Amino acid sequence: MAKRQKLTLQQKRRVAKSQRKKSEQPLEFPDDLGPIENGIVISRFGEQADIADNNRQVLRAYLRQNLGSCVAGDRVSFRRGSDIAVIESISERSSELNRPTRHSGIKTIVANIDQIMIVVAPYPEYSAIILDRYLVACELAKVTPHIIFNKMDLVSAEQEAFFAQQINLYRTIGYQVFPISCQTQTGISELTEQFLGQESILVGQSGVGKSSLINTLLPDADMAVGEVSENSRLGTHTTTASRLFFLPQNGHIIDSPGVREFGLSHIDADTVINGFRDLLPYSGQCKFRNCRHINETGCAVLAAAEEALIDPQRLTSFHSILRSIDNA
Repeated sequence: MAKRQKLTLQQKRRVAKSQRKKSEQPLEFPDDLGPIENGIVISRFGEQADIADNNRQVLRAYLRQNLGSCVAGDRVSFRRGSDIAVIESISERSSELNRPTRHSGIKTIVANIDQIMIVVAPYPEYSAIILDRYLVACELAKVTPHIIFNKMDLVSAEQEAFFAQQINLYRTIGYQVFPISCQTQTGISELTEQFLGQESILVGQSGVGKSSLINTLLPDADMAVGEVSENSRLGTHTTTASRLFFLPQNGHIIDSPGVREFGLSHIDADTVINGFRDLLPYSGQCKFRNCRHINETGCAVLAAAEEALIDPQRLTSFHSILRSIDNA
C-alpha cells in the first residue's frame, strides 16, 4: 500500500475553507416536527448531538444553525419527527468548565455541573502542577472540586510516604480527597456516595483511569479502557468526546477526554491567585496592591512561604501558572 503523503500548509487551508463552506450551508428539516420537548445533551458530534428526553430515552438530533456551543450537560429544547430530531434552543447554563484552544480561543468542556472530580494517579505519572491547574479552573468557575487519587494499589513502598503527604496537603487546604483503587475496591463505596444526586464530571490526564472508574461505578456503561504506553508512560486516549452517563437514581457523571496538559492561558494572570485557597488570604496583606507575589518587596505571600505557612509545592505551581500565561 502506498504511503499517504502529508498535506502542505496551503492544502490544509484549502480543505479547511471547503469544510467551512459546507458547514455554512443550512440543513433543511421537515415542517411536521412534533411539539417542543426538554432534554439534556449526552454527547456532541459535529452538527449532531446525542440527547436524552425526560424518560432518559437517548436519540440523535441535529442542531439548528447559529445555536452556538453545545456540550454534554446542556439543557436543550428539541422537536422530533418520525425519523429525525432537531435541537431548537439551548438553555442558559448554571456553570461551565472551559479551556483554551490552539488558536487563542476558548472551548467549553461541559455545562451545568455541581462538582468536578479531578482524577490523578501514580501511574502513568503524577503531576501536582496539572492538578493545581484544574483546581484553579474550578475555583474561578465557582464549581466545587474534589480530588480522586486513583490506582492506589500501584503505589510502591517507596512512594507511600510521598502520596500520603500529597493527600494530607490537599486535605489541609480544604479539599475532599478520595484515595481509591478500582482493582481492590478500596474507597469505592465512599466515592459512590459523593456522586449520588450530583451532576459531576471526571477530568484528568490520559491514563489515570477515568473510564475504568466509570465502569466500576456503572458496570452497564461498558466503556473502552486504554492501556498506558510503556514507552512514553503517557496514557492512551480512550474517550474522544465528553459523554454523560445517568446514575441509577438521580444525577449523572460526565466522562471527559484525557489531556496531557491543561492550560490556563485564557484567564487573566491577576486572577490566578483567586484559584489558590491557601495563598489568597495572604495576598491582601502585601505592601503593594499590584503585587504579583513573585519577588516583590513586602510580599505577604512570599513571607508566608518563608514561615512555612504555605507549602512550597503550591507556591511553585502558582509561579508556573503565571509563567505559562505570560508566555502564551
